[in-house]
Amino acid sequence: MAAVVLMHIRQRQQNIRRNRIFRDPGNPLDYLDDAEIVRRYRLSRPMIIDICRMFEFNLQRPTRRSHAFPLSLQVMVAWRFFATRSFQLVNADVHNISISKVSRITRDVTVCLKRVCNHYIKMPTDRAQLHNMMESFYIINDFPNIVGAIDGRTLGSNLH
Repeated sequence: MAAVVLMHIRQRQQNIRRNRIFRDPGNPLDYLDDAEIVRRYRLSRPMIIDICRMFEFNLQRPTRRSHAFPLSLQVMVAWRFFATRSFQLVNADVHNISISKVSRITRDVTVCLKRVCNHYIKMPTDRAQLHNMMESFYIINDFPNIVGAIDGRTLGSNLH
C-alpha cells in the first residue's frame, strides 16, 4: 500500500505544471549608443530602422502568443551574422536566443534582401560597363580587375 501511495505522490509531482519562462532578448537599439551599434552591426541606427520599415510586412509573424520576436531584433541578428561572419552559436549567445532561431531569422532576412537587392545593387551588364567599372576602381585605389566592393571587401572579375 505504501508503494502505491509513494507512486501516486511521485506521479503528482511530475504532473505539476511549470510556468514557461520567456526571456526578453533585449533590443540593442534600446541600450547601445550609435557608435557601438555601428561597431557591432556595421549599420547606423537610422539605417536599421529604415530596413525594418522596408521588411516590416515580410518579417512580422502573426502569433497567438504575447511574445513575438521584435522586428528590429530580427534585422540586427541577421546583420550581425552578415557583418561578423561568426558562427550562429556565437550570435545566439550574444542575443540570448536559440541557434535555430538565428538560422531562421538569417534565412528570412536574406530572402527579404534578395527581393530588394536589384534596387540597390547595380552590376555592369556588358563588357564596356565592366571595363569602365574596373577602370574607376583602378583610378581610385590602384586595384586591378575590381568591379565592386562590399564593406571594404573587393569583388574581382574573371576576365582572363
